[in-house]
Amino acid sequence: MKISHNNPFLFLLLIFLSSSTFTIGDLINEICQQTIDPSLCSNSFHSDPRSTNASLITLGHISIKNAQKSAKAVRKLIHSDSYSGNYTECISLYEDAIVNLNKCKKALKAHDYGELNTFVSSAMTDATMCDGSFGRGVQGPPQLKFASIKLQGLCNIILVISNHLSGINMPV
Repeated sequence: MKISHNNPFLFLLLIFLSSSTFTIGDLINEICQQTIDPSLCSNSFHSDPRSTNASLITLGHISIKNAQKSAKAVRKLIHSDSYSGNYTECISLYEDAIVNLNKCKKALKAHDYGELNTFVSSAMTDATMCDGSFGRGVQGPPQLKFASIKLQGLCNIILVISNHLSGINMPV
């Protein structure tokens, strides 16, 4: 079969197929390999049926939703009766993290990836600062530490996606 450049449909199809470098599984793998916790990333996408055939934008929405859910769970954990200490600073920090993650949704919807990076970085910082709020050499409760690390990992996924969306593809 002779391929002719005179057939615009065939020509466009060939261009599309040659420029299509990722399958959806490859896209998720590409994203997850660039995160601080590839296993967390992979699990978070595979646990959401929307990730099948998802675009970068949809993966961003899924990641923000997962991070919001995690931050709200940590806030609930801190408010629970199992914590008898003074966690006022952590509660405030996680409230800020939730606000920043809500702003991430708006920034992603507006395709403002610079703002998305700013807000998700702030949410990560909030979680990190909670860990450091117990005083020098004082460890917080292990359950809180684990939840904080998970939130930081989920936020990192958003950063990687945001970088891809803004054209800053980090090498694997």
